[in-house]
Amino acid sequence: MKTPTRSASILSAALLLGWSAATLGAPTPVGEIATKTVKFADLDIATAVGAQALYERIVTAARLVCRDAEINLVLECRTRAVADAVRGVGSPLLSSVHRSTIERVEEVVSR
Repeated sequence: MKTPTRSASILSAALLLGWSAATLGAPTPVGEIATKTVKFADLDIATAVGAQALYERIVTAARLVCRDAEINLVLECRTRAVADAVRGVGSPLLSSVHRSTIERVEEVVSR
């Protein structure tokens, strides 16, 4: 199912990622937020498979954007970037994938 939220302009605005000093190797001036546009027009995010595929793309983008963050901030950067991107897309199924991933990580950490 295609939705109007798939337009490039909305994607660019909705998928702001991270606080790093560089995006894909290009320096970002101080005070700007590094971004990476995640395209998903080829996915049906109303299905579990499509939502999972988009989530994986978002996680990959967060890794790229946050790779140059200070070592003690990388995990926080990735966590915030993924959460902000998921919230920006506004898909209940994608949010569910995100929540279940967080819960699995928290369960492993608490063991």
